[in-house]
Amino acid sequence: MLILTALKQYMVWVIAGLKTKFSIRSKLLLISAVLFIVPWIGVQYIQDMENFLRINQQDNLLGKAQIVAAVLQGQENVFKYNSGAADNVESSGGIINSSTHIYVRPIKRAIQLDGYIDDWLDYDEKSKVLKSDKPESLEYKYFMASYKNYLYMVLEIKDDRVVYRKANSLSLNENDHLIIKLRNKKAELKTYFIATQSPGWINAHRMEFQNEKWVAVAPELRIKGEWQETADGYNIELRLPLSLFENGFSFFVADVDDNKTRQTEFILGEGNIGDELGSIIIPSVKVEEMLKRIVRPESRTWIIDQGYRVLAVAGDIKQGGQTNTGIHEKRSFASKMVSLFYHLLLTQPAQNFKDDLSSVSYLRGEVVQSALSGEPSTSWRDTPDKRARILTASYPVILNNKVLGAIAIEETSNSILILQNRAMEILINLSVLTFLITVVVLLSYATRLSVRIRRLRDETEQAISNEGRIEKSFKITDSSDEIGDLSRSFADMLTRLSEYNRYLETMAGKLSHELRTPITVVRSSLENMQVANNESSRQVYIQRASEGMARLSDILTRMSEATRLEQTLQSEVIQPVNLIELLKSCLAGYKLAYPNVVFELSIKTVEKEIIQGVPDLLAQMLDKIISNAVDFHKPATPITINIKQHKHTLQLSIINKGEILPESMRDNLFESMVSVREKRGDLPHLGLGLYIARMIIEFHHGSIQATNLQDKSGVEIKLEVPLK
Repeated sequence: MLILTALKQYMVWVIAGLKTKFSIRSKLLLISAVLFIVPWIGVQYIQDMENFLRINQQDNLLGKAQIVAAVLQGQENVFKYNSGAADNVESSGGIINSSTHIYVRPIKRAIQLDGYIDDWLDYDEKSKVLKSDKPESLEYKYFMASYKNYLYMVLEIKDDRVVYRKANSLSLNENDHLIIKLRNKKAELKTYFIATQSPGWINAHRMEFQNEKWVAVAPELRIKGEWQETADGYNIELRLPLSLFENGFSFFVADVDDNKTRQTEFILGEGNIGDELGSIIIPSVKVEEMLKRIVRPESRTWIIDQGYRVLAVAGDIKQGGQTNTGIHEKRSFASKMVSLFYHLLLTQPAQNFKDDLSSVSYLRGEVVQSALSGEPSTSWRDTPDKRARILTASYPVILNNKVLGAIAIEETSNSILILQNRAMEILINLSVLTFLITVVVLLSYATRLSVRIRRLRDETEQAISNEGRIEKSFKITDSSDEIGDLSRSFADMLTRLSEYNRYLETMAGKLSHELRTPITVVRSSLENMQVANNESSRQVYIQRASEGMARLSDILTRMSEATRLEQTLQSEVIQPVNLIELLKSCLAGYKLAYPNVVFELSIKTVEKEIIQGVPDLLAQMLDKIISNAVDFHKPATPITINIKQHKHTLQLSIINKGEILPESMRDNLFESMVSVREKRGDLPHLGLGLYIARMIIEFHHGSIQATNLQDKSGVEIKLEVPLK
């Protein structure tokens, strides 16, 4: 409907424009705008192709997930990464709290322990925020990463009141402090407190709960860090050796707000401090290297166990859509401007979108749940900032009919967007080029048409004077198009008008010649009557005057004959007429009227002779044609009349040897007041005979034409009338 509405509005504009005073070039240029429909259709097609490309990307990504899952079927130890520690924990009576799990991302450089988060700014997306029941009292954000053999962590704590440890106090829990609980290689549960009397370098102390209170047993110098006070609270930055723990790991921030009572208000962590330790995964270099070899850099591959815990991650989806092609190439200013135009016009792939899964330790969702149930699946999701779409394909890792875990691979739609943009750029470039070429061709053609039409107009205006006289002959062109045909039509029309005007200009002479003699006879007779001496002389002059008046009356009768005939045709009654019998009857009269003329009648293959008509009018028509043939025939030559049947018509031809028709007047011969006679006789000839014949034959639904014989020896009048 939108397309039809736009086309309708466009046609309204076009029609409105055509009614205004536009040149042909302007109209063609306006109409050429219809070409913009082609790129519009192309854009719609490219956008429709997005569905196909997405389905194709889903199939490809699911195939990659299947390949990775097949590889990991032989790497069962990946899913038993912490099995040894877990067995030790279970044998000692402990339980791993799988609901609290931390997956530690590796970093590429060591962190400087200074208590500031400057080194962590690049990993801000991988941070996690924990809030107490009173966020204004305690809230913190923490980062955790591994580098070589160390675990680094920083806590950005917002505390409305910071309470430090008392000087010379042996208690570590009557002030703000950090609690770390872990299980060492021997599956022994260890608890460490970190507190300080003032900002600066800090160490941990191993604690034991004795006599219902925490007692410091020994300092743990392997845990090092820095305590730095901030405007909103304080930062704690730590480094722990990976050899210090195996699997279980939890930490909590304890908040003390009252300097007098020194009672703990909040203990905030991933779980409750009384719960069992959470699990922690430090990525294995071996597993990471294996994933990097089998996955693409612009995708992100997850290994998840049955508890939805992340065991390994490789790749970066923010690399998808980036390209370095042509970065160092020197480009012209025009090329840069075109690139800038496309960059502004088209939606560009986003690399700095918000990734809500960049720091998660659990990967949940329907697609992962389906894979852990044994069914591969795919799904699309939008990023929180709606700047990109992410495709996730999951595939189960099955060994001995048991699902060990799942592989999830993520990719953005940037590759599809890049293909769309490239196709769009090509489409726009080709469309603009096509439009420019079309406009140039149309304007050139329109200019040529305009020049030819102006030339035709000028020649037409110059051919006819202001008084209406045809002064110049029209130039005939050989062009085969409509303008050439129009030029030839104008030339033929002007030629016929010239001949007709020439006849009209001589009509005064014809009428003067026809009227002068009878008027002279009447005037001279009247003058002689006045001077005549006897009655016999007067009778002679009266007789001559009567003959002159009769001739004048005959001229007037002939001039009004056509008008009377038009009135007669309206009231005549059609009846069956035997045309051959009528022709024979008329021929008998012609032989008596023209005794010096030989008439020959030839009838060929006539099966039907009856037509619908008026006998008197048909006879009048034959009289006019025969009279014309007698006047122009060569003495001692016969007038031949042929009649034959052709399908459902009778064809009659009257041939006379003698003077032929001028080519210029052949088509005008049956018009009113047209005559080609050069010699004047005693009888008036006003050029109405063949005009009357044409009126009668057309009344009988027939046709008439005059042609010169092929040997140029005479003229043939052809008539055709339909049979009953």
